[in-house]
Amino acid sequence: MLKTKRIAEPREETDGRRILITRYWPRGVKREHFDEWQKELAPSIPLLKEIKNDSISDEEFARKFEMEMQRNEASRAAIDELRRADSHTTLLCHEPEGVVCHRHLLRRMITGTDEFPAYHD
Repeated sequence: MLKTKRIAEPREETDGRRILITRYWPRGVKREHFDEWQKELAPSIPLLKEIKNDSISDEEFARKFEMEMQRNEASRAAIDELRRADSHTTLLCHEPEGVVCHRHLLRRMITGTDEFPAYHD
């Protein structure tokens, strides 16, 4: 099972392996809030700037993020590993609910579901 959550949400027994997928370390977050940090599953710095500055649409962000994941060998390997995982996993980011976030896009890539818009846990 693959879930997504905000890093600020408390750990739950059903979370399983908690993976932080942010480019930057979230301010105020302690290491015990997650099990792994996989920066290769986060958008690039230029793409983050584009979405934060409202320079691109949500759909363009989703398209560019998917292209980044496909072009990066480490990202592809991490996605493949998550596809094969047989345990509970939770992808963590800091964006609030209702905001486009790559954690939802990544879940869609891993599970093969066609969920859009990409901002619902």
